[in-house]
Amino acid sequence: MTIKQLSAGDHITSKCTKCKDITNHTIVAMVGDKVARVECNICGGIHNYRSVFTKTTTIKSRASSSKPAKTSRVEKEWRNLVNETDSADATPYNIQMTITNGDLIQHPSFGLGRVINTIKPNKMEVVFNTGTKLLRCSIK
Repeated sequence: MTIKQLSAGDHITSKCTKCKDITNHTIVAMVGDKVARVECNICGGIHNYRSVFTKTTTIKSRASSSKPAKTSRVEKEWRNLVNETDSADATPYNIQMTITNGDLIQHPSFGLGRVINTIKPNKMEVVFNTGTKLLRCSIK
C-alpha cells in the first residue's frame, strides 16, 4: 500500500472553527510535508489545520498517590472562617433573611458559609468551601 503525498488542492478532514464540527476541507497551504491552512467545504471559512485525531493522555489516579490531596486557598479560607463556630448555629438561607457581617448561613446548594461583606441595598458576599458567592438578602 502506498501513502499519497498531500498537496494544496487535496481534500482532508479537519475540525472547522466556524462550523464547530469535523468536516471535509480543501488544503490551501502547506509547510513542508505538513498541512498548514485549510478551507471548509461547508461554510467556506479558511483557518489553520486542526487534526481530527486527539492526543491521548494518561490519567493518574489519586488513589494510587501516597500524597494527600492539596486543599485550595479558598477552601483553607473557608475552614478558617467556619472552624470556630458550630454548624448547628447556621441560619437556613432565604432571600428575605436579614443578615449582618459574620453571620453563618446554610445554603441548600452551596452548603455552610460565612457572610464576609454586605452590599447595600440587598446583597451579601458569602464564603463557601467552593468559593465566594454573591447572594440576595435584606441588610440590617
